[in-house]
Amino acid sequence: MAKETKSAAELAREERKSRIEKAGNAQAAKKDKKNNQTAAQKRAKWLVPTIIVVVALVLALLYYFGVPHRTLSIVKYDNGGKVSTAEYEYYYKAIYNNLANTSFQYEQYYGAYYGAGAGKQMTGFDFTKTPENQECTLTEEDTGIALDPKVYGDKPTWADFIKEYSIEQAKEINSVYSAALKAGAKLTDEEKAEIDKQIEELRSTAAESNYALNAYLMQTYGRGMNEKLLREIMTKQTLASSYITAQENDITSKITEDDITKYYNDNKNEYNFVAIRYFTFDAEAAVNTEAQEATDTTEAVEATNYSDKELAEMTKKAVAEKKALAEEFYAAATADNFTSLAYQYADKDHKDYYDVNSETYNDSYTTATNVNYSSLETYFGEDIAKWAFEDSRQVGDKTMSTQTSDDGSTTFIIAIMSSLPSRDETLQPVAVRHILFSLTKDVEKTDKDGNTTTEQEAIRTKDEALAEAQKTLDAWVKTGAKEDDFIKLAAEKSEDPGSADNGGLYEDITTTSSYVKEFLDWCFADGRKVGDYGIISTEYGAHIMYMSSISDKPQWKQDVISAIASSRTDEFYQGIVTDKGFNGKLSNGLIKSVQKKIEKYAEKVVANYQAQLEASATTAAAK
Repeated sequence: MAKETKSAAELAREERKSRIEKAGNAQAAKKDKKNNQTAAQKRAKWLVPTIIVVVALVLALLYYFGVPHRTLSIVKYDNGGKVSTAEYEYYYKAIYNNLANTSFQYEQYYGAYYGAGAGKQMTGFDFTKTPENQECTLTEEDTGIALDPKVYGDKPTWADFIKEYSIEQAKEINSVYSAALKAGAKLTDEEKAEIDKQIEELRSTAAESNYALNAYLMQTYGRGMNEKLLREIMTKQTLASSYITAQENDITSKITEDDITKYYNDNKNEYNFVAIRYFTFDAEAAVNTEAQEATDTTEAVEATNYSDKELAEMTKKAVAEKKALAEEFYAAATADNFTSLAYQYADKDHKDYYDVNSETYNDSYTTATNVNYSSLETYFGEDIAKWAFEDSRQVGDKTMSTQTSDDGSTTFIIAIMSSLPSRDETLQPVAVRHILFSLTKDVEKTDKDGNTTTEQEAIRTKDEALAEAQKTLDAWVKTGAKEDDFIKLAAEKSEDPGSADNGGLYEDITTTSSYVKEFLDWCFADGRKVGDYGIISTEYGAHIMYMSSISDKPQWKQDVISAIASSRTDEFYQGIVTDKGFNGKLSNGLIKSVQKKIEKYAEKVVANYQAQLEASATTAAAK
């Protein structure tokens, strides 16, 4: 039978019919499948896409509340320990804030004296720039932190320094904390209470800004911070610190007399003291300046066009003149005529300082007493220090030292030996508390050009200060004259910014300390004993005095014990922080993310500081 031939139109109709039938069958099958689903299958159908949405929301919330920051690790130590992103950011931010704030404070205080940039000049950190945008010129010797040139290049930034410092600080705190736990160390009740107090103070501060505590901590310390983590960090820091302090106290208690004798004999030049008479002649290098005034040390130069050769000749001439004068002084000098010679050879602008009949005379301009080898080397150079501490030295010996700086300036120093190296057995240090009622207060004044100076403004007379001191003393005595109460009074009433926060305490005071005469006279009056109190009057005001402690050891022995204890404690500490278990693997990606975050934060801090400076300048201009 012949096969039927179909047209193209018929073939198309049949294909379309087939597709419709297949689609209908599929829909029917799908309907049957839906009708025959179990309850679990029906839940799964809508639950799966819902889970996907919920997971996305949860991850977003976890990030917002800082969960990844607390779980992801910046450092994983070989012993299984770790430092979370949140903890690392806490250290990083704290170090930056401290650097920036210190630089800004120095700028505000010293800018009036040294000009703009005083903050950077004195700290090395420029608060007007973010860490990443300024070179860190401090060395490992300055900071104890090494910045490897292979990693950071020849010009590391402050961000590089803060990174390394943060990692090192986290490592040290965690390693010492771990060692403390292994040794069974625990926080005292007082330490726990102090942590609680700090947390509650933060809670109050947060409430004042209408924040819950955790929200405030997140804003202040970074997204991963909350009360639990902050307590953990505070606990680590507190226990680590108290553990090392306890070890140092234990080490100190075990230092023997043999230890002291050996250390002293090995380091005599640091614990023996000498006295010398001295006088200097300075020959400054001739330099091109817009106008250099004539002085006794350098021939007058009004120069902007002198050649290097001409300047060298002028310097050579000035040095020769000063050398001739120094040699004259040296040849004539004796212990008896030293003071009169100093007056004779002093330049005309400073003769009053060397005139025994002048109000400005001070024998410290020609006398150095109670100085050890290091002090002599610092102030007079290595030659003088070596000379003074030679075994063959005799009282009355003299020397002349020549010191030349890189710019060609030369100093000639004449010295006469007044006393030979020895240790002072009579210098027994005391600790004193005082409450000061000051006669003046510091007041900042700004001139029309915006320059700020600090001046003293009278606030009470000496009699008024004494009356106030007596009234306070009488009230304290009535309560039992206890030292604890004195400490509280000092914090409340003392106007001495250097000691009020420390209960008015000054320690390690000896008869040679640089306190005013009335202060030292009271401290070392015959028969003075612990618990004594009284009132003295000085140029600063009226002081209520309290004798806190009197050492039973001379100062040199105290210093030796302290040096031994410090060295041994440092060895103990280094043994902990170099524990191989605390070698860590770094997550550079997370480290960079924290750095970027702090850079943005720093931009706001910089803007705030600049706004404060502009406001101060505007206020000054208005006056």
